[in-house]
Amino acid sequence: MDDKEKRFLDELLDASLRRYASAEPRSGIEGRVLAGVRARQQAARRRAAWGWVMGLAAVAAVVTLLVIHWPRRQPLPLPVMSKAPANISAPKAEAVTPPVQPPLLHWPPSHAAPRWVDTRPQQFPTPRPLSEQEKLLLVYVQSLKGSSVDSTQMADEDAERDLEIPPLSIAAIKIEPLAPEEESGEEK
Repeated sequence: MDDKEKRFLDELLDASLRRYASAEPRSGIEGRVLAGVRARQQAARRRAAWGWVMGLAAVAAVVTLLVIHWPRRQPLPLPVMSKAPANISAPKAEAVTPPVQPPLLHWPPSHAAPRWVDTRPQQFPTPRPLSEQEKLLLVYVQSLKGSSVDSTQMADEDAERDLEIPPLSIAAIKIEPLAPEEESGEEK
């Protein structure tokens, strides 16, 4: 190798080293790095949120199971009234005594299996006094016993026959042309 070739190779090597020494990072690498950091942060937040959701779901399941399986006390039945006013002739209801309330069971039972007692009334529906509306209806029905049902039916049929509906007439639609708008100097 002669001197000229050596110098050429040295200059080529120096030029290559200068070019690579001043190299900038690839375009967009900063954005990609920041996007990766943001994605990791969001994933961590999502995992934390799912942890809270699963924890709340577990608490809700435990509360539901406790509500379902917690012992309940039966409410006392309401006393049944069997008196009706004496002045209205209505079917007489037999006097019904309220069912006997069994003693409340304590949970958990101490030694024996729980006793289930039927607390349903002997007669269904249970007799009760007439309401004001029922009393008025009973008086009205008793007052109608003297009138004949046939005369009311015939009056209704006569009213239907006398009913005449006049023929319908529909006027033709008239659409008038719109008047042209006068243009003013102002723009809308």
